[in-house]
Amino acid sequence: MSTKKVVIVGAGIVGLSTAYYLNRRGIEVEVIDQTKGNDNCSFGNAGYVAPSHLVPLASPGIISQGLKWMLNSKSPFYIKPRADLDLFKWGWLFKKASTSKRVKAAVPILYQLTTESQLLYEQIMQEENIEAGYEKSGLLMVCQTPKGLAHEMELLHLAKEYGLQAENLTKEETEKLEPQIKYDMVGSLYFESDAWMTPHVFMRAFVALLRKKGVQFRYNTLVKDIKRQGQKIVHLNTSEGMITGDEFVITAGAWTSLLMKKLGVSVPLQGGKGYSFLMNPTHRPKLPSILVEGRIATTPMLDGLRIAGTMELSGINHAIDQRRVEGIIEHLKQAIPQYEAYDFSSVQPWAGLRPCSPDGLPYIGKTHAADNLIIGTGHAMLGWTLGPITGQLITQNILNEKVSISSHLLAVDRYH
Repeated sequence: MSTKKVVIVGAGIVGLSTAYYLNRRGIEVEVIDQTKGNDNCSFGNAGYVAPSHLVPLASPGIISQGLKWMLNSKSPFYIKPRADLDLFKWGWLFKKASTSKRVKAAVPILYQLTTESQLLYEQIMQEENIEAGYEKSGLLMVCQTPKGLAHEMELLHLAKEYGLQAENLTKEETEKLEPQIKYDMVGSLYFESDAWMTPHVFMRAFVALLRKKGVQFRYNTLVKDIKRQGQKIVHLNTSEGMITGDEFVITAGAWTSLLMKKLGVSVPLQGGKGYSFLMNPTHRPKLPSILVEGRIATTPMLDGLRIAGTMELSGINHAIDQRRVEGIIEHLKQAIPQYEAYDFSSVQPWAGLRPCSPDGLPYIGKTHAADNLIIGTGHAMLGWTLGPITGQLITQNILNEKVSISSHLLAVDRYH
C-alpha cells in the first residue's frame, strides 16, 4: 500500500469510482460525505448507461423550449425565479454555450466519455462479480408527435455517424419489440448500444466491495472549511474533526461549487432537481424508454418500474413540488394509456440534484485553486453513465499519468 493518502469528498458514483481505481493502484483512500451515503443522486436515477446521449444539455433551441415550458407548472423544465447572482451568471453562460458550434465540439468528447465508461462498468461488474440487473438491450425514444420524431431523427443520424447501433421504428415495429406496452405514438428511435441497471443495487454492492478492499468511509461528515498552505491543501475542517491527506478530490455533485467558494474559486454549477418513483404495473416493459414529449424516463429495474423526469432549477434543496410529480404522472398516462387506471396514490416520490454546468459538459481535472486538488462534477443527466470514466481520469491525474481522454472543454477553470 502506498504511503500517499487521498481524501475524496462525495460518495456518489463518481467518488466511489475514483476510490475504486485509486485503491487498485495501492493508494490509501478515505471517502467522506455529508449524508448517510444511501440516498444521493446515484441511487434514485434512471440507471442508464447511454452512449446515445451525445448532445449536451446546452444546445440550440433549448432556451426557447424552456421558456415555453416555464409557463406550465407541471412541465418538464422549470427555473424558480429568485435573486441569485450565481443563477444569473449560469444562465448567461448557458445561453452562450447553446450554439451549434459549441455542440459540434462537445459531441466527440461525450462519445469518448460515454462509450469508454460503458466498457469500464462492464469490466467492473465482471471482475468484481457485481450483479445489479445490468442489461444491454437498448433504449427506446418514444415519440407521440411527428414534430417530436423529426427532432429526434437528428440524434439518430448523429449516433450513426459515430458508429452507434440505432434505427427508426414504426409504431408496429416498436410494439413487436415491446409487446407488453401500447404506447400512444407515431414511432420511436431504438438505440441498441445503450444499457441500464438498478443503480441503488449497484451502489450498495460497490460500497461493500470498497470497504472490503480497505477504503475508509466517513458519513454524516460536513466540510466546514478547507485549509491551504501556499498552493497546497493541508486539511479539511469537518463536523467530525480535522481530516488530513496528501491529495484531495471533490466529487460532491451540486455542492461542489459551494465547497470551491471556500477556496475563493467560482465553479458555475446549478443543482438540476430530478424526481423519480417506483411503480409495479401489470404491464411492464422489457426495455427502458424516454417518452420524448414529456422528457420522462421509464426503466424496468429489479424491484419495479422506475419513472424519472423533470429538470428543476430551484436552488440546493430536496423539497418535492407535488405539481412536478403530477406532471410526470400526467405525461406518463398520455404516452402509455395502459397506466391510466394505475393507482398512483401510493407512490413515494424521490428527488435528487444533478450537478449541471452551463455548457452541459463535466468538470474533470486539476484547478488553479490548489496543486493537490482535483474536481469531478457537472455531469448533468450523465452522472450515472460517466461515473467510472470520471473516476479513472481523476486517478490518472493524481498519479500524474497521461489521461486517456483530454479536452479543454472539460477543464475545471474554463470559465476563468
